Amino acid sequence: MGRPPRWLLAAPLAVTLAATGCTEEASDETPAGTVRLFLDAMERSEREPAALREAYGLLALPARRALTERARLAGSLGGRDLQPWEMLVRGRARRSFAVGEGTRGMREEIDGASATVQVREPSGTRSADVQLVREDGRWRIVLDLPPVRAPAQPAE
Repeated sequence: MGRPPRWLLAAPLAVTLAATGCTEEASDETPAGTVRLFLDAMERSEREPAALREAYGLLALPARRALTERARLAGSLGGRDLQPWEMLVRGRARRSFAVGEGTRGMREEIDGASATVQVREPSGTRSADVQLVREDGRWRIVLDLPPVRAPAQPAE
């Protein structure tokens, strides 16, 4: 039996490259991927309102609960039902600095079910830390939202 053809030897490598992708595809299976997905969704939200729902889905449960409470309160005050993701402001989440493509420009530190992603601009002069937690096998962004206070009732 002779040597297998060269293309057959290269096939496993090609399958591996295709499966992992030559470019970094963001996924909520990693902290940095979750941050990238969130940033991309918030940027798209100005022209794609449905992207806010994607961004909302990447938030940790306490943040989603807080936004649900805010939507309930705002809806009762405004006389219409609001969805929790509508509490995220479309197009107002502009980055204060540029971040590299994919997860370049991001450094993640994982400590059990918690993580911090440091997002840096390419020059490295500015950065921001994003806190995440692992929920149901996926990474979610922690937003520290103060409790909602109902408006004071007028005195009678």
